[in-house]
Amino acid sequence: MFAIFQRKLFKNWLIILGWGIGLAFLGFLILDIYETMFQQNVDLQVLMNAYPEDLMAFFGGEVDIFSTSGFIQMEFFSYMPIILGIMTISAAAGVIARGEKAGSLELIVGQPISRSALFWGRSLASILSLLLILILVWVGFALGISLNDFELTPLEMILPFISLFAILLVFHNLELFLSMVLANSGTANLISVILLIVSFFVTSFARIDERFEGINRFSPLHFYQGGAAVNGLDQQNLLLLIGISILLIILAWVTFSLRDLRFGGSGGLRLVLKRKG
Repeated sequence: MFAIFQRKLFKNWLIILGWGIGLAFLGFLILDIYETMFQQNVDLQVLMNAYPEDLMAFFGGEVDIFSTSGFIQMEFFSYMPIILGIMTISAAAGVIARGEKAGSLELIVGQPISRSALFWGRSLASILSLLLILILVWVGFALGISLNDFELTPLEMILPFISLFAILLVFHNLELFLSMVLANSGTANLISVILLIVSFFVTSFARIDERFEGINRFSPLHFYQGGAAVNGLDQQNLLLLIGISILLIILAWVTFSLRDLRFGGSGGLRLVLKRKG
């Protein structure tokens, strides 16, 4: 299993560095912009008052844009679940399903290796790749905090990334599970992305219109804290997201262990399970 894990992780090095360094630079710039605006006494209150309240609620909820935590929520963590979520879903599709469709998985399963070792080696490498990206991004924020005078510390800055990792892990494992039960990996990818986008808009609209609150309870992003986590993690919501992630990846593993492998991809929304007899 370790050899599979190592190989998968090594194949992801360019993705890790590309996303990690790019977003780390963005985080550093965001903090630098924040510090520059307040050092120059820019009258942000007048500017923010010009924005409709509903628009502010859609992108950040009730956040204090003049605090560091509110600023990073509005300028970074509010939209990261969508940007990194789509990348994460695509990465999860490459764990098993993409190899089946391309036919490369057939060569691997022909070797003396169990399905469990194959599944967990590739899945854990994909999850670690996501974690390494977030660590690199955190380094960018930590540098920005260290080089400027902020109310936050680099250690406190870890908390929003824990919340971000938890929500991304849900959609990573959701895609992993769907790609195991749906005959077409492209269909699984599409459904996962749609659910991510719908979750984002439902949670955002719920901040504006209370009529969305009923359905928002079932939205994964309802339990995402983002930048607000610097004031303390909501452990209940965090454990709920982690629990859902664990359930999804176990279901994906069991399904992969029981069903027939497919090569080339076929079908649409039918389930793919192992035939008996």
